[in-house]
Amino acid sequence: MRRLAWIAAALGACTCTLLFAAGCSDGGSSGSTGTTDTTAPADTAGGDDTAAGDDVLPVDTTAPADTVAPVQDDVRVVTLLDGVELDLVNGKSIDIPVEIPANTISVTVSALGTADGTYVVNKWVQSDGSVLVTPNWLTQGSEQDQGGICMSCADRATMSEGAIALIAPNNPSVTLVPGEHTVSIFGIKQKPVAGQSGGTCGDGTCTFIDQFQCPQDCAPSPLNGKVLLSVFAKVSPDGVVPDTGVLDLNLHFTGARGWTAATAPTDADFQAVLDSLRTIYAQVGLTIGEITYRDIDARFQVIESVTGPNSDLMELYSQSEGNALNALDLYFVDELSSQFGIILGVAGGIPGPPLVQGSQRSGVAIVVKQIQGVPAGVDTTMAHEMGHFLGLFHTSEQAFFPPQIHDPLPDTPENDESYLMFNTGAGNVLSPYQGRVMRSNPWVRHPADTTLGEDGL
Repeated sequence: MRRLAWIAAALGACTCTLLFAAGCSDGGSSGSTGTTDTTAPADTAGGDDTAAGDDVLPVDTTAPADTVAPVQDDVRVVTLLDGVELDLVNGKSIDIPVEIPANTISVTVSALGTADGTYVVNKWVQSDGSVLVTPNWLTQGSEQDQGGICMSCADRATMSEGAIALIAPNNPSVTLVPGEHTVSIFGIKQKPVAGQSGGTCGDGTCTFIDQFQCPQDCAPSPLNGKVLLSVFAKVSPDGVVPDTGVLDLNLHFTGARGWTAATAPTDADFQAVLDSLRTIYAQVGLTIGEITYRDIDARFQVIESVTGPNSDLMELYSQSEGNALNALDLYFVDELSSQFGIILGVAGGIPGPPLVQGSQRSGVAIVVKQIQGVPAGVDTTMAHEMGHFLGLFHTSEQAFFPPQIHDPLPDTPENDESYLMFNTGAGNVLSPYQGRVMRSNPWVRHPADTTLGEDGL
């Protein structure tokens, strides 16, 4: 395999990680660990944050507010494939046909795998023959596809540990065509990294330094095993993306910063974070809907490992299993450990797995401990990582390895730190096309009175 796998692994993860490096500008659970589970009603103020105080009143989690009922008369999410078991042989699945309905505004492909696997959408071809994902891009793609990101793909794709998801379109150059699409999945098993340095190049042992100086010692192997493939279509009567949407949240508390499911609904600092999130997302027509508050085990305050099989981060994400509300999951911690620098937040993917709780990539982890000299606050970090989970890339990546990578959207200026999705995560601006990508995600729902826009992605 000629691909520089160490780059793919490292940068594939970093694309959904907010990293603050010194000197830069910048095991599942059944849910039994949860000790408190309260629910706050949806924001019914239509994005007016002056009414945000009403959102934190606990209500019975078994009786969601009528204003956030999941019935969507105008825009609906259709499950086209639901956990279809696929065998990976020498890393590759067979091609799977899936029928895309008329008036589909977005399609999301998701595959749940094993903790030791790293996965990509390996192929995606539309009914008219147009190619959204270049077949075999990870192993046979162009040089620009190194780094775990398919830059040559019409619909930009990434790689991810444990599970993978891809939403189309994720940029305005792609037009969805109804009819029979063909998709496939590819998986690899990364070679364990044994220490910082040592040995010689060609000895077959992969060290941290070998990833840079001797990548052949760190080459992965094709994965044999099974994945569960799901495909979702978001369909509207007019085939256009709505101008507004509602995003529900499950909040998981470890006790970091003293925030718990009992205290957070009335904690002024925490509610200020939520108010800021509402303000940022209101730019693109998104309001925060129903919110649940839940405690998880305090041992998750410090996440010692964020990559690799059975990492602490994977176990943290799995704590969402059994949640009553199928919503985007957030986890508040004191520390996300990394040898590369200070990690402020990590998303479970770009995008994360849709409409599933308890997977190894279900959600977003946010560091809430106050860190001196870090440009991003908890509010912008949370909004930034949620943006990744909904499908947004960094507007501009840190230029560790040239050439510098920018997102595929035409209305996000390069290297503009005022944008939320710039790699520092300290900005707060979202562009119209970023909003369209976010509202296209299956996690975003659209009540029957949602106004449809004049044009789609």
